[in-house]
Amino acid sequence: MNQKSLRISAATVMAAVALGVAVPAATAAESHRAPAAQSVAMQTSELTASQVRQLLASPEIVAELDAEGRAAVQAVADGQAAPGVAAGAASSAGKAIINLIKKQGPAFFKKAVEAAKKGTGAFNKWATDLPWWHPVRLAIAAGGTDVVEWVVEQLIG
Repeated sequence: MNQKSLRISAATVMAAVALGVAVPAATAAESHRAPAAQSVAMQTSELTASQVRQLLASPEIVAELDAEGRAAVQAVADGQAAPGVAAGAASSAGKAIINLIKKQGPAFFKKAVEAAKKGTGAFNKWATDLPWWHPVRLAIAAGGTDVVEWVVEQLIG
């Protein structure tokens, strides 16, 4: 194995462990919420610090962020971001995901655009159908609602 393969494998394992730990905890926490609390949670879909930390765990995403985007994303991860900075971090993360999709080749990008034209749900299904270790799937899973919606809007044109 070369160094790149090892780095990708390590990032994949970290993301899988993070998702493996976070999903059951989130499911358990959601089962005890009142319906009113759930509706409030659904209305606020900002990029969270934990989502940003998962994105930063992926070397492919970090490589695609410019200096300004990296600063915004890091501010959200540190919990020191103003609301405007959080929105900028979501768009920076989205740009990085789009660049990552483009790097996979024109056929892959075309499939992503076709899925995005069918809506956010279809795009998420397309991403979920990718192999579990695929960097695009991991980035989309870590990105959250804001990032995925931004990516879909940009891919549609």
